Amino acid sequence: MTHSVADHAWLPDHQLHVAATLAHVDATLERINLLVHQYTAQGPLALQETAVGNQVNLAVTGISPVPEALPRLVADALTQLRAVLEHTVYAEVEHRLARPLSAQESRALEMPAAVARDGFDEWLTHRWRRHLPPLHSGAAISQRLRALQPFQRRDPNEHPLKILVEYTNLAKHRMPTVAAARLGAVYAAAPHPGLTVSQPLKMRPQAGDGQPLNIGDVIASIPRGARVELSIVSTVSLQRPHTQMWNIAVNELADLEDWVRTTAIPTLITGSRDVAPLPPQMDIFSGQNDLRSALQSAGAQSAAERGRQRLQAATALANMLDPIAGIGMSEAISTWVVSLDMPALQQRIDRLSHARSSTRNLRRVVDEILNEVRAAESGRG
Repeated sequence: MTHSVADHAWLPDHQLHVAATLAHVDATLERINLLVHQYTAQGPLALQETAVGNQVNLAVTGISPVPEALPRLVADALTQLRAVLEHTVYAEVEHRLARPLSAQESRALEMPAAVARDGFDEWLTHRWRRHLPPLHSGAAISQRLRALQPFQRRDPNEHPLKILVEYTNLAKHRMPTVAAARLGAVYAAAPHPGLTVSQPLKMRPQAGDGQPLNIGDVIASIPRGARVELSIVSTVSLQRPHTQMWNIAVNELADLEDWVRTTAIPTLITGSRDVAPLPPQMDIFSGQNDLRSALQSAGAQSAAERGRQRLQAATALANMLDPIAGIGMSEAISTWVVSLDMPALQQRIDRLSHARSSTRNLRRVVDEILNEVRAAESGRG
């Protein structure tokens, strides 16, 4: 999707920097999504069948460590999201003052995150802030800041700004973000009346929707003597520092990025979120003489949306290959499809689709693609 200059006329020249920072966040989130997909495609769970009475339980006996890059990339993305809010407030106050901020004023200026109304009022009356007209109680910027505060929600701990601040405080001052493997879903190749599988959202109802797996967790159970082929999907969760709740990493990051980009920044600059949202995807790896012009060709699809689209394409390609590939190729195919970018996935899906009209052509295309899979597997070995 392309945009016209008029779409983002609400973004003044002194705030154009936010578009570049948001694009940096989007590129970082894309790296995170790819890393999560690669981690889960390798099959991070070790499983073992154990007979218990008349049932056979499939339990977790091992979990591959989450790559150390992942929590650090998460911290990078969240720190930049918090930074873009700080930068927006700073630029807006300085623009309205029509003068540079002093060193003391600069140090006092930040994006507050008050869980109580009186806490925000105290922030406004700080020694240096109370002398800045844009931050006087009735001024536009102070009212916009007030509208974005965590105390505006019934549960301040669930407010995106509170969540963002807690994550970044942890990453900056104490330790990397805590991440762990989580059960995504368990699918049976065919229904069986005696099969029971774990429902991830209900495994531990007292926790969030991303509760991680532990050694010993039973993820499926079936009567003795029965045989059912299962597909087990895993993902990665993050633990919120202030509530200890676990949430699915890609969802948590997507929600925070969306709130900053479509709610917080427009509100800080215009007083409303009812404007054309800033595009998340913009080329910041080439020098730009005019960021406003670069917005016209920026992508409107977020890293989360692109990740979902890519995962759907990878799943579709694997599902097209698996029935034809034969026994023993499923794991190699799953690993290979995750290594492909979206154009490569789509190109191979199109080749298979066009070849379906002829059994001979289909077999030839499948063989060519499976040779790619084998070559990739050999290279990893």
